Amino acid sequence: MSETPGWERPSDSPGADADPPPYPGWSTRQPPEPGWTVPGQPPEQEQPPAGATPPPSGSGWVQQPPPVAPGATGWGWAPPPTVKPGVIPLRPLGVGEILDGAVTTIRRNPGPMLGLSAIVAVLTQLLGLGVGYLLLRDLTALDSLGANASPGQVFEAVAGLLGASVIVVVVTWVATVLLTGILTVVVSRAVLGERQTAGAAWQAARRRLPRLLLLTIVYSLIWLAPFLLVTAFAVALGVAGAGGDATAAVAALLVLVTAPLAIWLYVRYALSGPALMLESTSPGPGEPSRPVGVTGALRRSAELVRGSWWRVFGILLLVLLIAVIISQVISVPFSLPLFVVGDQPSDSEFLLTLVISALGGIVASTITAPFTAAATVLLYVDRRIRREGLDIELARAAGVTIPGRTDARPPAPPAPGAP
Repeated sequence: MSETPGWERPSDSPGADADPPPYPGWSTRQPPEPGWTVPGQPPEQEQPPAGATPPPSGSGWVQQPPPVAPGATGWGWAPPPTVKPGVIPLRPLGVGEILDGAVTTIRRNPGPMLGLSAIVAVLTQLLGLGVGYLLLRDLTALDSLGANASPGQVFEAVAGLLGASVIVVVVTWVATVLLTGILTVVVSRAVLGERQTAGAAWQAARRRLPRLLLLTIVYSLIWLAPFLLVTAFAVALGVAGAGGDATAAVAALLVLVTAPLAIWLYVRYALSGPALMLESTSPGPGEPSRPVGVTGALRRSAELVRGSWWRVFGILLLVLLIAVIISQVISVPFSLPLFVVGDQPSDSEFLLTLVISALGGIVASTITAPFTAAATVLLYVDRRIRREGLDIELARAAGVTIPGRTDARPPAPPAPGAP
């Protein structure tokens, strides 16, 4: 890995004795003070320089005002220009800039962002297609058993379907977590204006992916804990002999009560994945840094979200809604065969509809998965810029300067052998 580029203060021109501007964006040269004239009389005209030729119009020498930029009102402060080495400007981001940065990252890195997402989508959809075929076979077997079938026969008929469904869920979850970790690395480099191949992203992310799997399990258990407790309580009521209607009513009430807590926990630790993939800690001076652990990533997410929970919640909800809308819009054309085959399709027609539906799922997942991952990473970057001034470090790594913030190079280390 190359060394991090430095940053320096522009050197003054030789022999310049003018004082530097008091603040970035301000100039020490001020416009000349206008003179006072008697109302109704023309102002005094300056004498032309010695040896100069008057203008051909013969109307005299007139002092011209300094040029003014379009839309400006004259002399005054102007905001520093936006510094954008990569997909986002290096400053606190707006919601639109986060969404635009996610789309720009996909457009500039189609190989790793769309290619890897397509591979994962194909694998998971093929597994889902296999489960759909098993569903058709097991439902046919179930119908042939009739009403007099024993519980053992019913369980044997659906055992294969249940087992295959569990395998699909686990494989899809693992593949999605791994994909998110790799895409996190791609987005982090895109912020600096760099592009990575799928192989380079895999090499950079592979050592942290096992911890990311463990983090995802812990994170899921944390925000699902209120619902798991409600389920356990409902089961306990059923075992104790409570009526089915009473148990259902109590469970529904508890779900409504605990849902806000689950949402709060989900948002509080939503940035733990990017923190684990991108941050490192140093145990002590002179010791090599090492990736943050699961507990450290959860703690970092809580620190970044603190004080801005509602904003993080709103952005995550907006990203989710956009992903759902995109998935629905893409899936509609692939759902048309379901209306053509009717309510009682044949085996071949049912299999054809499964294949077409799987194609729609592949296209939708290929687009929505990288968009969601990129938006989450950019939200993490925005929170660190706002709380910790990460834009300075990003500018230093990208080799650019932010006016008024990164206008000087850090002191160079002494040369070997120097006193």
